[in-house]
Amino acid sequence: MLITSSNGFLSVVNKPNEVDHLIVRAKFKGDLSRLFDDCRIWPTQDPDFPFAISICKQEFVGILIKMVKSIDYTNFSTDLIAV
Repeated sequence: MLITSSNGFLSVVNKPNEVDHLIVRAKFKGDLSRLFDDCRIWPTQDPDFPFAISICKQEFVGILIKMVKSIDYTNFSTDLIAV
């Protein structure tokens, strides 16, 4: 799943061999730092998404709910994304 929000651009995939966990990846560390503690972020070997965290699906549901509840705009543009 790809998520474009005012927090940044994220790629979300299932964690191999752990059906209840996800890997949330980003091109820029700041895209993850706006949502998660820096100590959870690690560098990857993927040139497309060089930063990632591991998170259980239920915790990520909570993050998505907060993101939806924080929507306060009537139109979305990638110009809204903080870099």
